[in-house]
Amino acid sequence: MPIYEYHCNQCQSEFEKLVLKSSEKITCPQCKSKKVNRMMSAFAFSSGGKFKSTASSSCGGCAATSCSTCTTK
Repeated sequence: MPIYEYHCNQCQSEFEKLVLKSSEKITCPQCKSKKVNRMMSAFAFSSGGKFKSTASSSCGGCAATSCSTCTTK
């Protein structure tokens, strides 16, 4: 049961949704519009054999420890 990221075309909000069935109709939680697009997840693509993330560089994913995406050592 994947969690997908969506963008609402009406109110421009972005949200995540756990999709239980592939036929499930997705609506925006803010404005209830059905005009939503599924976005490409940060885990859904790679470049040059290494996965790329669209996450901010705040080191939130590694709790500010040394890792390949942090500037904190």
